[in-house]
Amino acid sequence: MHLPLKTTASLILVAMLAAPAFAATNDSATVVNAVQTDAVPISTLTPIIGNWAAADLSFLDKASSIKVFDTKSLYNAADLKLIASAETNRSMQLNDMRKAILGDAALAAWFKAHQIDVNRVVAVNDPSGNAQIFLY
Repeated sequence: MHLPLKTTASLILVAMLAAPAFAATNDSATVVNAVQTDAVPISTLTPIIGNWAAADLSFLDKASSIKVFDTKSLYNAADLKLIASAETNRSMQLNDMRKAILGDAALAAWFKAHQIDVNRVVAVNDPSGNAQIFLY
């Protein structure tokens, strides 16, 4: 049976979209809670809130250690207002990122196993090979 080219292309696209976006996250990755001295400048954090691509999440697979920044405990009230504003302004991108995390069974399981609430994730970053997750 030969399918028309458009049908074949559509089926290939559906299969690609249904495939997992990420490899299984490194289950042995150590999760480190950031402390006050680890806090990145707010001018560095706010531009990355909601800015992501699938490749930005894939580095979690290779990380041996992932630092988690709970912004509500690390930043002052003025900085939290800036974080909240960035979160509001980029809510659609954040929803897409959170859906991508939850849409990958292995990645979602990793977040759950490490008790990281995906709905609080506002940014992921990997400066110099040091994986970071920011929560708000």
